[in-house]
Amino acid sequence: METILGILSLIALAAGVIGWLWITVMAFSEGETLWGVGCLIISPLCILFGLMHFQELKIPFFMVLGGFVVRVAILAIAIGMG
Repeated sequence: METILGILSLIALAAGVIGWLWITVMAFSEGETLWGVGCLIISPLCILFGLMHFQELKIPFFMVLGGFVVRVAILAIAIGMG
């Protein structure tokens, strides 16, 4: 069971990082230099930027959010297993 949780955790982490990088690159490419730097330094700003540009950034927004939710769920399962 621990192996499956570990693999799921890595997949969720990869999805979150890819979504975060996608949003950060989009922030820089739209000429929003301060948003891009903010996303690099303070990761939760990516979620806010993703919400502000939701029509363009639906997929990476849900990748970041989904990766976070899955990792929290895996943590809860791991704590429950003792």
